[in-house]
Amino acid sequence: MKTQAEVIIEAFKALGGVRSIQEIEQWVVQEYCEKWKDFGTPMADMVAKDKGGNNSSLITSKYRVLERVGRGRYKLL
Repeated sequence: MKTQAEVIIEAFKALGGVRSIQEIEQWVVQEYCEKWKDFGTPMADMVAKDKGGNNSSLITSKYRVLERVGRGRYKLL
């Protein structure tokens, strides 16, 4: 079973470009049915530290592959 971080990355690869939390959530629900309730916090935790990601995130560096480009908008590095 894939983790939420893995399916978020998969969604970015499938959709491309800058995407909102809602766009990523819609794609994941369409592909995997509704499994996860919150996407905002996990996506914020996936922001790379050198791109302003928080230090308190428990997400491993392997999955810290996003950059926040605006409120609720991210892109895959």
